[in-house]
Amino acid sequence: MAQIIQVCKYLIFILLLFQFKLSGTTDLRTNNIGSFLSWNYAKQSSDLVNQKFFFPKVDLEKIDNKYLEELLIDSIIFNDWNKSNLISKIILERDKTNILANFFQVVENFITNKPIDKYLKGIDPKYFDSNFVRAINIWSDFDKKSSLSVEEDCVPIICLHAALFYKKKNNKKKEEFFFQKIINKDFVSLRLKEILLLNSLETKNEISALKINKELQKSNVNFQKYNEIFLTNNKQLLNPINNAKDGLAEVFYNISSWYFSNDLYKYSIFFGKLSMRLRQNFNSMKILLAGSLSQMNLEQLGLQELDKLNNQNIYYLKMLKMRLVFLEKLGKTDLFIDEIVSFTSRFPNEIEMKVLLADKYRQTKKYEEAIKIYTQVIDHKSLLNKSNILYSRGISYERINRWNSAEKDFKTSLNLNPEDPYVMNYLAYSWLDREINIPKALKLLIRAVEIEPTDAYIRDSLGWAYYLAKNFEESITHLEKAVVMLPDDATLNDHLGDAYWMSDRKSEAKSQWKKVLNLDPDYKEKENIKKKISRGL
Repeated sequence: MAQIIQVCKYLIFILLLFQFKLSGTTDLRTNNIGSFLSWNYAKQSSDLVNQKFFFPKVDLEKIDNKYLEELLIDSIIFNDWNKSNLISKIILERDKTNILANFFQVVENFITNKPIDKYLKGIDPKYFDSNFVRAINIWSDFDKKSSLSVEEDCVPIICLHAALFYKKKNNKKKEEFFFQKIINKDFVSLRLKEILLLNSLETKNEISALKINKELQKSNVNFQKYNEIFLTNNKQLLNPINNAKDGLAEVFYNISSWYFSNDLYKYSIFFGKLSMRLRQNFNSMKILLAGSLSQMNLEQLGLQELDKLNNQNIYYLKMLKMRLVFLEKLGKTDLFIDEIVSFTSRFPNEIEMKVLLADKYRQTKKYEEAIKIYTQVIDHKSLLNKSNILYSRGISYERINRWNSAEKDFKTSLNLNPEDPYVMNYLAYSWLDREINIPKALKLLIRAVEIEPTDAYIRDSLGWAYYLAKNFEESITHLEKAVVMLPDDATLNDHLGDAYWMSDRKSEAKSQWKKVLNLDPDYKEKENIKKKISRGL
């Protein structure tokens, strides 16, 4: 296997070298070829460490624009703004119409109070929505403008930024006109609702503020249900547009959001990072950027975007959940647990997070800790549906051989939700495993399969119940169906082998047992399987 991997790596290297030569850069020094290929290979392999290490070492003057644009995106992802500036200038020297390089220079020059017109003019409307460029122009030379040439029947993004522009210019009439255009469209964007809520609070439109705030609360982005009075006194939590730089950051958020909605995550990241450069504490943009990074398998960078969360942030709960997803994907179990423990110690009444903590303890085989947290949740007065929590605690009890407690939880769970096929299956199979209550188990499993006929494990349990009831033909019927659904599961194949043997289908039984060892050489019943292959049952 190691040799195959090495050969594959060598072939990839050769293909990259061939591709490199096709770009007309055959005069590169060996060390630059190595740096370029190493960076490119790391990028293709999602090797973030080496990607970050090698990209500054590439000789930019010898790289064609296709790769320069990728290097520009990398430099922005890694917040190397000096490198971004250098790369974008090299690109524009070769191609004045390059969209990404022009947009980078728009932000660079905006920050340094230099003209941006020539860079906006370099963006060809054939390849980029001109309304985004128009929105940027709303915020350019903001101090010199008192009005805008915006048609009354404007598209949403222009209406939005016109409203924000006139808000900063204290033109109440035009501000209200354009905001009403947006309200009439009834958009569902959380960020837009945030802006409209802020506007309602500032204009003292109590009915509108109450309505929008309720809509935001239903989105479950924060467990703290801030009322309108609190938000009026803490408007910064809604990320108001305070100046032209904030307005431009909003435009880049809109662009990033558009690319995200079209599954173009690389470009969503590019424009999202530009937005964040203009406005560091832009919460909606942080969430969107973290989502885009996750889609590109850059969870470590997504985690960094959501670092040091402020629990007053109206998106706090949403951000925390995203952090936990990243930690889960990165296998950072201890940090995952630490963050939830910290949260639940500060907010002990937040049941959802306690359940998440207990589930993680159970998944990591810390059953005693899981039972303790599940019990706290079950005893909490606010919990209305205890069925699933009892089921989870029952599993934890069963795993540490506290069967009486486990059985009690499973039965109580079923009393609360009699048609849950998974609780039926776990209770019934636990009985089968102990070879007790076989008729009861069979009855439960027949019903469980009726409810969930495509679940291989439930089907296997029913087959095994028929086996223990000595109805081997019926057992084979269900065990074969289970194996068809999940052919690579060793336990299911083992059970089918036993049923074949008891039905006097000896050769098929041995074949099935041999398959078990091929599927899982370290199968927990390996020695017993070997005996069955040798001597049968």
